[in-house]
Amino acid sequence: MSKYNEFKQSNFLSRLSTLNGKILELGFGDADTLFHYHPDADVVAIEKNRKWVDLAGKKLNARGIKHIRVMSGSAEDLPFPDEEFDFITSAFMLCSVNSQADAVREMYRVLKTGGSYIALEHTLSRNTLFRGLQKMLAKPVSKIADNCHLNSDPLSVIGMQPFQVLKAEYFPYYLEPPLYIEAKKNAGDNAASVRYQESK
Repeated sequence: MSKYNEFKQSNFLSRLSTLNGKILELGFGDADTLFHYHPDADVVAIEKNRKWVDLAGKKLNARGIKHIRVMSGSAEDLPFPDEEFDFITSAFMLCSVNSQADAVREMYRVLKTGGSYIALEHTLSRNTLFRGLQKMLAKPVSKIADNCHLNSDPLSVIGMQPFQVLKAEYFPYYLEPPLYIEAKKNAGDNAASVRYQESK
């Protein structure tokens, strides 16, 4: 297993198996993440690409998994009432939405007070050269990579809502360094952040 995949497994995927209650996953893609949840969890998963929704449905049925429901939808316009979920999760989703601000606003709305957003997202590189390349290539790459933007800065957009960032761990990886994030929804505007750590 590569160090990149080890980072994903040891942080994000292993964390999914510890979650309980009502969970919303956004942008599940090829559905790999869906098989890491505890069988007692109540999971709703939304994906904008209908092709991935159909594929995920077939995979879940093949394994007899009943506690996960998949559906088409947009992170920027979630069809759920306020304070509906204990956890919201996403893997490389914010980098590909049309409006990160709208997506985070909607996540904050449907997350229960005291609930957490658990994410693995692409972020800007700490390396000056790669950071410059990310910004230069963001637009052309997005046209061929399902709207994925290399210059995404998830911590900045999460900070637009009163989330408390409990953990943010960065893995240096060329043009698409991943950032593992745990952020808690606080009541009112009582938000705080932590400096993110770098994984070796």
